[in-house]
Amino acid sequence: MKTNQILAMSTLLIAIAGCSKQDNTEGVDKAAMKPAVEYSAPVEVKPTAMLPNEIKADDLSGVNVEQDNSGKKVLYWEDPMVEGRHFNKPGKSPFMDMQLAPRYAE
Repeated sequence: MKTNQILAMSTLLIAIAGCSKQDNTEGVDKAAMKPAVEYSAPVEVKPTAMLPNEIKADDLSGVNVEQDNSGKKVLYWEDPMVEGRHFNKPGKSPFMDMQLAPRYAE
């Protein structure tokens, strides 16, 4: 019983000491404490080269796009996990191991 009380009291004292600890930065150069790299909002990375069967993302004409058998006009095929990369025919995604999904004209 006494051992449990000692353990409980020491745990309480350690918790109190940890909470009351103050940051002693007096006399420390605060500029030296800043990270070397400043992080900002994520930037959209533009592809440097187009892949085979890829079409420009702003081309929504559907002229060079293989149509499917749904009867709707397919604008382009895309990987649902990678936005902004459009392809002119169905098949496997070059980015993920999944089928490209058609995007239809409304």
